[in-house]
Amino acid sequence: MLQFFQRLENPDAKFHLYDSYYRIKKIEKVCLKENVDGLLIINGIDSKENYEYTKLMNWVFLGHSGIEIETNEYLDNTLSETIFVITKDHMRAYCDQQGFKQLKPYLLQMPNLKLFVPTIKEDENKDESEVLKMAQFVKMMQGLKRIGVLLPQEKNRNIEKWPIIQGYGLLGNGFFSMQHEIVNMTERINQLYKPHDKHSMKTLINVVSQRLNGHVSGSVQLLSEIAIKKRPAVTSEQMVEIFLDTFEIEENKYVKRSNKLTPTVTFGNCSSQEKLPLHLTMESSDLYSSLRFSRTYFLTKQVSKENVIIPIHDDFEHFVKEYQYQVIEHSYHKDECLLIEIYKALIESFYSALQMICQDYRKMTNQLIFELSQERLTATLANYNLQFLNDNLIVTVTSYNAFGEEVAINFKDPISFKLTPQFFSIRLEYKSVPSQVVGGTILGNVIFSDSFILQENCYYVITSNIPHLQIINTDARFSDDIEKVKKKLPLEKLGQQISEKVDKNRLYLPSKHALLEIPIQIASYVLHENGIRIYTNEMGWFFILFDQMKKIKFTQGLESVWMIFMTEPILCASLQAKTVALEFVGKSVDQVYMKMINILKENEIKVDYTENPKEFQLTRLGQMILKREQKVPLLGNMIRESSFLLDYLESKQLVILTQVKSDLKLLNYLSLQDESKQIDDRIGIILITGSYSSGKTKFAQSLQRYATDFNQKAQVLSFSLLEQSILDEEGWLNKLENQLKYSQEQCICVVPFYLSVDIIVQQLSNGKLSKFVYIKNVINKININNIYQNENCQPIDNLVSQSLPGYCQFTILDSFGNEESEVEEYFKIFRTVCLKSNIFRITNNMIQSSVAKEIYQYTSYNSTQNAFLRSKLASYKSQTATYQKVFIHNAIPCVKQFRKILRELFKTSQQQKAQASNYEKLSDIDKFIFRVKEFNSPQKPSLSYLKAFLRFEGQLDKLYEYTANHNYTVERQVKSVNILLKEQLINGSKLQTPSYVGWDTHSNLGFFMVGQNITKEICQQYIGELIQKMKPLQALLTKNDLSKETIKEIEFENRIIGLENGEFYDGQFIRNQDGEILEHHPKLDIFIQEYLKIQNQKIIEANNQIQQEWNNYLNALKC
Repeated sequence: MLQFFQRLENPDAKFHLYDSYYRIKKIEKVCLKENVDGLLIINGIDSKENYEYTKLMNWVFLGHSGIEIETNEYLDNTLSETIFVITKDHMRAYCDQQGFKQLKPYLLQMPNLKLFVPTIKEDENKDESEVLKMAQFVKMMQGLKRIGVLLPQEKNRNIEKWPIIQGYGLLGNGFFSMQHEIVNMTERINQLYKPHDKHSMKTLINVVSQRLNGHVSGSVQLLSEIAIKKRPAVTSEQMVEIFLDTFEIEENKYVKRSNKLTPTVTFGNCSSQEKLPLHLTMESSDLYSSLRFSRTYFLTKQVSKENVIIPIHDDFEHFVKEYQYQVIEHSYHKDECLLIEIYKALIESFYSALQMICQDYRKMTNQLIFELSQERLTATLANYNLQFLNDNLIVTVTSYNAFGEEVAINFKDPISFKLTPQFFSIRLEYKSVPSQVVGGTILGNVIFSDSFILQENCYYVITSNIPHLQIINTDARFSDDIEKVKKKLPLEKLGQQISEKVDKNRLYLPSKHALLEIPIQIASYVLHENGIRIYTNEMGWFFILFDQMKKIKFTQGLESVWMIFMTEPILCASLQAKTVALEFVGKSVDQVYMKMINILKENEIKVDYTENPKEFQLTRLGQMILKREQKVPLLGNMIRESSFLLDYLESKQLVILTQVKSDLKLLNYLSLQDESKQIDDRIGIILITGSYSSGKTKFAQSLQRYATDFNQKAQVLSFSLLEQSILDEEGWLNKLENQLKYSQEQCICVVPFYLSVDIIVQQLSNGKLSKFVYIKNVINKININNIYQNENCQPIDNLVSQSLPGYCQFTILDSFGNEESEVEEYFKIFRTVCLKSNIFRITNNMIQSSVAKEIYQYTSYNSTQNAFLRSKLASYKSQTATYQKVFIHNAIPCVKQFRKILRELFKTSQQQKAQASNYEKLSDIDKFIFRVKEFNSPQKPSLSYLKAFLRFEGQLDKLYEYTANHNYTVERQVKSVNILLKEQLINGSKLQTPSYVGWDTHSNLGFFMVGQNITKEICQQYIGELIQKMKPLQALLTKNDLSKETIKEIEFENRIIGLENGEFYDGQFIRNQDGEILEHHPKLDIFIQEYLKIQNQKIIEANNQIQQEWNNYLNALKC
């Protein structure tokens, strides 16, 4: 049942990437403390369905907290083929296609991840996928000595019997336990589940408390639908049924708890003539988390007397002919007042206790809260000539962990208390309230309790959404009766209707009881000449007559206009609400407000104007309403917005991971929420980062073209291929400095993926250039077609790092030829991590004007808030990968076949699974051994990125640009360069030579390669090997290569040659001396050999020429 509620669409309760990451980092810290190299997680049958691993997966990736970790007993089949190793500083993972699809949003953005996913073809071949999984498991264990594992409490504790572990011994190096030291970390990991973290608190606030509130609403609705006269027959069992539906299911199936609070609804005793109970108490808890609340609600009118509308029926026809008022006095009113005043005292005591605790946490004791409550209750009871009895007041203070287990409240360890959010509950009950009307009658008990979180001397009440006060004093017929009455009695006094029905405005009716006012309601109303007819879902129709209005005020200076006045509502006397406030927004300003002003002037009714209406300042809720539009997250010591609290908890968790010495304070975090734009007179720098082949340079050029549209000027910092081959961070900064000497325009700077953005940012912010330049913003450019390094879904290094909030202000997702569903999928994935970064989608590097405008206007990279976000998310940054750069100059025109070589060059350098020629014939064990050797062989060179500018024979008037990576190869004709062909006489021959206008051919023609473990010699070797494989040499011909048609043609050409011994050709057939037709020419084999000799000589000459051309080309590359 709980899982059902959690699956409801509630974006506020979603398990976020940062939540998963924080939990993984906690495991990394445990690995450090326990001195293990990594924690091994094997799911599914490979660990014999180890329940402890199921729990860990529930916690790390599926978003379960507390006791839910244990109740979700089985993993979805899609996760059964997954293996993880969490080391001290990174994670290694193996997932099949289904598991990767489910965990993709988390894995794709996880820093320092080493991931292997079989291709779709490999995954469909179960035998091959098993071999790959076992081989990858061996690779994942490489370099790890002490391995943490989770052992179940019962059977299967011998991991050597786990299927995948058994395969480890097939290598011949001994069993798994002989190669690695096994450390049982079951108990240590189970301790991680118990403290609350940000996500578990998010679930309490946005899921559990909302469900409890729904139960309260359902229970109250049940009572309100029953006629008042029949309510004495309603039982507590009926009222509590909606609570127990969930509670009993979970109790019977999962949870056995000693400290459970069984849901109860108790009716108080009666002192009214109608024998109706005056109040009821309601309390319940969530069995999983122990989140709990208690309320006291009231069932009568709360007035000493009221005007009741009596229908007068016709004596004969029995229809209602008119309505009259009748004043009815309530003798039990004094008991009503006593109960609600006690309830009010308990609520005030609760909030006073929170204020006291915030000043000093050590005051959260039963005794001090008892004394505080006693002081208020004594004064309240004295007004009714009653004495306070110590035994009647019960105070309970408790604290609970994520499993809903009660834990001791200990403030002696302030560091632990600050780092771990906890929730507490204070329950106040005053028992045996005596009746003031009927002697010897006990009215019952009054109860109030709430659950709350303490953080940095502030508090947030988790169950505050459950109404403190509900007066259930009408039944379902109330609105129907009013509908009948309004046509007979009030409308005559309201006068002519002036406006149509105005919907969705707000109404505020404060009562005489502090903290118990009727909150803002959504109201509809119709304006008449002498009054207003108002309708709300909570109270039905009621009427306000203008001739009874007093102290009319209109607010000024707020976002909407409020009219505040005192009146005697005809049908709302039970509210005891003398002051009414109506809001005017939208169309109601013209339709109602202006007309009302005129009517008041015509009737000479005095109107005042106020900027700060005191009526709203009477209560805490009133203050909150006034400041609602101002989005104030903190009001005094009360945290008003749950989103603010959760953001703070998340920030604190992540800041702790970065090991920042200064503790993050709540008030410091509050000051970061609103910050004005910075104005800087230095030269603005826009940094464009991104992985290789992300189109950064072309995007920068596209962005530059929009500068003049916004009255700005911009230049682009770019590098030739030769410059890039020797470029480092210092060289990048030097070129920027030199370029700014000639132009003071803001600069759009592309940062190559192999340079450290952090070093460049540090130098621009604090180095010598910081006196002259400042960073306006950082843009991360991502090509959706270039997300993975290889076909096994290893994410490109640092793909997401620069999109982290604070580090990046704009993330650009570029697509070309992609399906809309694919683009939307990645947009949603990046949205989860780029919470405070603007994300835009573009196509083929073409930026929209609106996006360019935002980029040019944003100037707050170095703001305090962004600096804080960078420190908060520092631990989330991926480690910088090390790349080598090679430039091979090539000015010689290429032959056309070289296009194919470029594509094969990249594939060859990335090939990691070159299978043996007889691989398919190997046994499963031999295949496993082959894969293990392949995956664990020394790191061989591999290309990540290739850029080339080339020209081809016969096309010297054209220049081509090539961009290649593992995912694709792109060929473009360079159109920005003007190429002129000139004839020159060289060695007596007229040859065409190209000249280039606006481009330096010497420094740019050639290949620029970036990869790992590569050198110029290795890259030249790659090209040479491919040329040897792909050069268009024709093989020598043999008789078997000749077709029948060719052989017949050879025979026909030699049909009259060499005929001896009487053979002759008759013009159609060759015949022997007897005139018989011969099947072939007698010397056909000789003719064929002569033909082959001539043709092969031609092939040899052609091959020699091609070979010489290729050798010349290869020699030129090496020069």
